[in-house]
Amino acid sequence: MQPESKAASERRTKSRFPLRLSVRYRTLAGGPLIGEGRTVNMSSRGLLIASEEVNVDAGERLQLTVDWPYLLHGVTPLQLIVSCRVTRCHPEEFAVEMDQYQFRTKKR
Repeated sequence: MQPESKAASERRTKSRFPLRLSVRYRTLAGGPLIGEGRTVNMSSRGLLIASEEVNVDAGERLQLTVDWPYLLHGVTPLQLIVSCRVTRCHPEEFAVEMDQYQFRTKKR
């Protein structure tokens, strides 16, 4: 029997892009900041986040604030605000599936 090719064994339907961006996260209810980290990769449906201390559980709903690397009109800093659900957790990273997202201008 032939081993499966990497493409055939990949279950994701969306391409992931390696992006290293600062992220802060809190419970979706708007509670206090519960952690900080960096994105490892992201797609149009989810993000993988690395954090020194993962203090979330699978199924938990979060709000992420991601510092976006591009400026609006070349001048104004942006943040990506994401409402999401944690899909899996490991000791130093966790994955989320996005429910909603929007870009907001960042306070200077």
